[in-house]
Amino acid sequence: MDKTILLASFIFAERIDWFLGHLNKTFGIKEDGVFRYQNINDESKTILTYKVTVKEGEKLNFKKLFPNAIIIHKKGDALYTINALNKLIEKDFQDTLGNVDHKSIKIDWSKYQNKFILIDKNELAFLDIKRIFTNS
Repeated sequence: MDKTILLASFIFAERIDWFLGHLNKTFGIKEDGVFRYQNINDESKTILTYKVTVKEGEKLNFKKLFPNAIIIHKKGDALYTINALNKLIEKDFQDTLGNVDHKSIKIDWSKYQNKFILIDKNELAFLDIKRIFTNS
């Protein structure tokens, strides 16, 4: 069974057109399959999210193919990395942790809508994000 992976790349504004062309030419990812988000507190880079499909039995070296991309997940309008989710669980549920299965923890995702939750310099970071809609 094929596996779809959601990636995010932080791209400077002057490189977006090149990057979109690169995704299309190299990986067949069309522009309408790429979603743009603005980091409200730092507008120097746009966050582009896109899906890559990996065929069953195929291995991809994501760090080689997408050196500046990170694997992310999405819940409503919240974007997050697995490492950030684990750190968020440790922070919010530290009293109940031990040998607790992280999958059994229920996150109130309404608190994290329009946020990108990630690890920055080994710390949990919350970026305020806004989806950018384009006419192209």
